[in-house]
Amino acid sequence: MSKLYGVPLSPMVRKVLLTLELKQIDHELVPVTPFRKPEGFEKISPLKKIPAWEDDKVTLADSTVICEYLEDRYPEHALYPQAPEEKAKARWFEEYADTVMLPVLGTVFFERVARKLVNQPADEVKVQEILQTKLPTTCAYLESEAPEMDFLFGADLQLADIALATHFINLSHAGVQIESAEYPRLAAYIDRLFQHPAVAHRIAEDKKVLGGK
Repeated sequence: MSKLYGVPLSPMVRKVLLTLELKQIDHELVPVTPFRKPEGFEKISPLKKIPAWEDDKVTLADSTVICEYLEDRYPEHALYPQAPEEKAKARWFEEYADTVMLPVLGTVFFERVARKLVNQPADEVKVQEILQTKLPTTCAYLESEAPEMDFLFGADLQLADIALATHFINLSHAGVQIESAEYPRLAAYIDRLFQHPAVAHRIAEDKKVLGGK
């Protein structure tokens, strides 16, 4: 059976998990944390990062590479728009999520949640600096891009939505909600994302790991 290496609380692993679930691809999740990697893991993931993927044809690392491969190999339930200009825009949102949102929202999650899981104190000074200086910039941009209804490219959840949602899930786990008074379109969009059955399922699974909190 195909194997996904990683842990669901990782936003990048969650991105692949949601892709697999929406495409209904059978797989085994092999637990690998950023702190504990099995011997020889570099043969699957040369940079020793999660997620990594292994099936009967390839071994791959990097969530974007994995998701694009899954889209090409399993085109049913397409997760990219068909029009070239929309597909390019979708890839931009994914790049924005991976390179801008991860270090901002991901740091808040790391400090408040990941550190707690290993009995380390959070650097709340760092968290507050991010919440006051960096998060507003991200939210302002996404407020200008958030759709008034449905998702980024219509009624169906696609990979661009997943790429954004996975980081907002971790931000929520860290106790931060996007204020609807300040960012009404973005807050409503996030609410729609969280209510999607696949996303809601992943949030519920996360809470089991986090002790229902």
